[in-house]
Amino acid sequence: MKLNQPFPNDILSSPEQGIQELMRGILVRTNFIPGVRHVIGWRGLKESFTSVEGWTAKIRSFPGVFGLYYDSIESVDDWMVGRFILSYFPDPREDLVENFSLRAGAYTQRIDYLSHIRDFLLHPQFCELFNIGIIDLGVEKANHALILGLESISEQRSIAKDGVILPQEERMVELIKPGGYDQDFPSYNTALAFYQVLAASFSFNLEEPPVYMRYLRWPGKEIVYDATGCHWENPSDDSHEESLFLGYGKVDFKKIIDKTLNKTVSFIQDVSWENGRHVRSEYKDALWWKAHQFRDYKTLDKKNLGIDDRPQLIVLTGFLGSGKTSFLRHFIEYQVQLNRFVAVIQNEIGDIGLDGKLLDHDYALTEIDEGCICCSLVGNLKNAIRQILSSFHPDCIVLETTGLANPYNLLDEISEVDDLVRFDCVTTMIDAMNIEKTLTDYDVARDQIKAADILLLNKTDLVTKGQRIPIHLKLRDIHPTAPIILTTHGDVNPALIYGVDPQDTEAGLKDKDSDNAGHICHSHESYGFSSHRISFTKPLDEELFIDGIKSMPPAVFRIKGVIDLADDGKPMLFQYVGGRFEFSEFNNPNVRDRFLIFIGQDLQKDLIDFFFDERLYGNNY
Repeated sequence: MKLNQPFPNDILSSPEQGIQELMRGILVRTNFIPGVRHVIGWRGLKESFTSVEGWTAKIRSFPGVFGLYYDSIESVDDWMVGRFILSYFPDPREDLVENFSLRAGAYTQRIDYLSHIRDFLLHPQFCELFNIGIIDLGVEKANHALILGLESISEQRSIAKDGVILPQEERMVELIKPGGYDQDFPSYNTALAFYQVLAASFSFNLEEPPVYMRYLRWPGKEIVYDATGCHWENPSDDSHEESLFLGYGKVDFKKIIDKTLNKTVSFIQDVSWENGRHVRSEYKDALWWKAHQFRDYKTLDKKNLGIDDRPQLIVLTGFLGSGKTSFLRHFIEYQVQLNRFVAVIQNEIGDIGLDGKLLDHDYALTEIDEGCICCSLVGNLKNAIRQILSSFHPDCIVLETTGLANPYNLLDEISEVDDLVRFDCVTTMIDAMNIEKTLTDYDVARDQIKAADILLLNKTDLVTKGQRIPIHLKLRDIHPTAPIILTTHGDVNPALIYGVDPQDTEAGLKDKDSDNAGHICHSHESYGFSSHRISFTKPLDEELFIDGIKSMPPAVFRIKGVIDLADDGKPMLFQYVGGRFEFSEFNNPNVRDRFLIFIGQDLQKDLIDFFFDERLYGNNY
């Protein structure tokens, strides 16, 4: 068993820390490969820290959020077995809310509910309302075998012996009849959905399927409480405790599972499976049997569809104190909400480079933050990116320069990494409060502005409207064409800056006049931005098209889409930012539309339509 793949360190040297790092390694490594995480069923992952480790996660088919956190570890014979508590925080609008207790249901309607989910480890009493099971993770001390188990109850039930009556609108209302269920939650099936995704992630990382499976079932209990607050447990006729275990490696799994459960009850069901036997029908299609074959899934998935598999590369620069860190925090948060992962390469001053030690020990395990890898640039950019891509496949790479760095020094290197990444743009942050002094004292600040494709004028809440005018004129004098976007606290919708993905056109870009085209709406303020979509039914004359592009007003700072040119038989991906544009071959046959999406501030849509009317159709009009 290749336990050293997800976790190369010796768990025995620090069992409590090691078992948490092993779980983290499985979660993070799987989620850093877009194709794999999607087919396995992950739809989002965020790490949470207190004195123990935990994660919130979304999975396929569930609108709510799962919470998983470390509880304890024990030594069992030749094994170390860790216990992790599993919770499910339902979406306030989903039907499962009604199956939780009245107290839990009321909590889902509170204004701070979502913030408590994000920081669920800080609110233990809140977590207890939504706990649905236990995940067991056991490792043989010789690292030759591993077990992954689920313990839960079929229905988590609590009964209000005296009923529940509460005041509503100046009258008493009976919410639960005497002897009725306060809670009747399908814990095992809900927990099993998460366990299936987690188990497939273990198979993927261990590069082998489980060789053993065991399912156990025994009588459960339900909680009863009365009007005085006393509560007790009663045997249940139709609610059952259930456990499912998978084993990897070659040991006596039955023995360790018995000792892990430590049950003295008589099992209603005790069914096991070993390698070479037929799998029970309800489990034969589980992904944990074949996820180890997904090693090259990200390549097969995208290349067969004709999708460019290279991560997007963004250079983020700006003088000291301009707000790069704040912008980056918002950027990563936005990407995490879309289940996208970001690698951040920090280009510092002095003897800096990609920290090989971090890579050797899986930097995603120690440096992940909101779905982000973070490391330092050493040597050259190409080697740094290659080392990142050798283990992970981020959706986007942000090269963050130090406040005193000149981005011109990086441009030659960027031209050398075209085979690895898709260069997007240079984004420069500017401190609106201190720009005059900065430009006077530091020539590098001027170069940072000159090199930009996009200028983010930050801290605009700290200057008056009258002060912004000379700042704007000064920036225009240094860089006449780059779009200038006003921000506060580095907060701006990344979709407005970095455009849309043409791969999404079939799903969400049909409405030509929609200001929401391209999924640019987000909780961040839009500062007057909008988008405009133009569809084409015939190939375009290349020369006339380029003339139209060069005539674009400064208000248009981003254009992206798929077009056909009259003298070229292949569809082309067109991208434009801040006056710079490029064509590249587009090979995805699933995108049939030909279109351009324009993003900018106070767009004059009629003027854009005029530049791109039927005259561009060359000999076909």
